[in-house]
Formats: sequence, C-alpha cells, structure tokens
Amino acid sequence: MMNSDFFKEEVREGFCISAEMKKVWAVEMKVLSFVISVCKKYDIPYFADYGTLLGAVRHKGFIPWDDDIDICLKRSDYMRLIEAFKKENNTDYVYNGFYFSDTSGQPFMSVSDYTGVPIPASVQEKFFGCPYVAGIDIYPLDYVPRDSELAGLQLNMYVALYDIAIRFYEIPRQELEDNLGQIEQIYNVKFVRDNTLRGQIWRLADSIAAMFNEEESDKLTFLARNAQGDAGFGYNKEWYDSSVDMKFEDMDIAVPCGYDDILTMLYGDYKVPVCNTSSHNYPFYAKQKEFLLENGYEV
Repeated sequence: MMNSDFFKEEVREGFCISAEMKKVWAVEMKVLSFVISVCKKYDIPYFADYGTLLGAVRHKGFIPWDDDIDICLKRSDYMRLIEAFKKENNTDYVYNGFYFSDTSGQPFMSVSDYTGVPIPASVQEKFFGCPYVAGIDIYPLDYVPRDSELAGLQLNMYVALYDIAIRFYEIPRQELEDNLGQIEQIYNVKFVRDNTLRGQIWRLADSIAAMFNEEESDKLTFLARNAQGDAGFGYNKEWYDSSVDMKFEDMDIAVPCGYDDILTMLYGDYKVPVCNTSSHNYPFYAKQKEFLLENGYEV
C-alpha cells in the first residue's frame, strides 16, 4: 500500500512529477499488481518492457518523465494470460484488445481501470481518486524464423492483414471487400461479414505472428513493430530465457535476464538519463482532461 507521501508533487532527476501524474502512476501500479498476481497464480512468466524495463533497471521505478507501464510475454504465455483473465473475470478491471472486443484497434492487449471518461465516482474511489482511464499495455513476443525468406514471407502476410485491421473504418467498403476476397482466396479462409469482422482479421493476423516456434528461431519480436516500419527489429531469444526481480517503486517486477543487451539495443547508452516526453505526447491523458474540463467536470 502506497503511503500518502507518494502522491505529493516531486522532483526527480530535475523533472517535476505532478500530484496528478502520481495518481495515474498509482493506478497503473495497482493494475500491474493485479496482472502480476494472475501471472503468479497461473505460473505465467512475464517481463518488464520498454520504458518500464529501463525504469526498473536505472531508476528502481518509473522514469520520471514516463507516464505508462509496459510488460511483454512470449506468445504461448500471452495466450495463457488471456485465458486466465477470462477465468478470473475480475470486474474491477477492464480488458482491452481483440480477444476481448471485436472492435479493438490495437494489436496487443491492455488492462485498465475503466472504459472511458467520465469515470464513475465509485470506480474512482477504488483507484485513488484518479479521474482518468489508465492501466498497462501487454505485448506478445513471437519467434522469428531463422530462414530469412520465411521471415520475409511471414512479415508480408502479417502486414497485409495488419494494414486492413488498423485502417478498418477508414477503408472504402468496396475496397475493403476486394481486399478481403483476395485474402480469403490466398489464405483459404472465410470471413463472416458481421460486427465481428475486424476481430476476425486481427485474430488471423495474430495466428500468422505465432506461426513459428523456438526450435525454428533465434529471435523474438513484436511483429506489429516490424509492420510499422522497423522490419529488422528483434531480440535474441536467450535474453528472455529467465527473469530476475527488480524494485519498481514499492513493488517488485520481473525483468528479462538479458536486460543489459535489450536496453543497449533499444536506447544505446541507457545508463545516462535523457529527459524525453515527446514520444508519448506526455501526458497521455491530456485529451481526457480536456474533454472533462470542456464538459464541466472537475479534475
């Protein structure tokens, strides 16, 4: 349980963290604690990812100018976690992603405190009085085939579906239908044209991401990142052979055994802090705050 001092405005590394952001951090840590408890209950390995990994290693908590929490799991564990969430059916948390909603627009899952603003007072009471939707992002890591031709084919197949799923509501209907018809022929599948269509496309893309196993691979990747233009992105699989626990604020978080190699690949000389809020449009809840204020809500 966080003490009252945690919620006070604070300067870390010369950066001012507002009391408002501290509430958001607290919500994210509560969601993370819940997710970790489910992982432990079902013996599912997970790993801190991206800025959360960097924060754990370098700051023993949040990077002062960061505003979110990311974790990742190997594909088989990621799918087990989805099933575990469904078994637990904990109504205090909201599960987001195409395995929970056919209208989802994101290629990963997340867990949050609520669905959207305004958040009912009864929910805010459970989450430190925070008026914003906040939570954690959870990414799958898939094996990349060591055969470069197979890897290229897999990525091309994934990109074709990823592009349609991402732009689903922007594509003219006839163009969408033409694309779906081609995919049905090439992949020997049949889409049901109903309100689950976007979810069907996402799940087919996910099955392509999960095509290969550890024996066929030397690398792990989040294939959506490759589809977004970082085609050569990938981690050595042995960097995720095991995990070690590190402090993250007032709790522990699992980091991959190869954290030094991972952080060096992602950030270069990661041990030297460089203040950067531009990559997240910091703070992420700015639009939520603007909406609440414009509609007469107190924040």
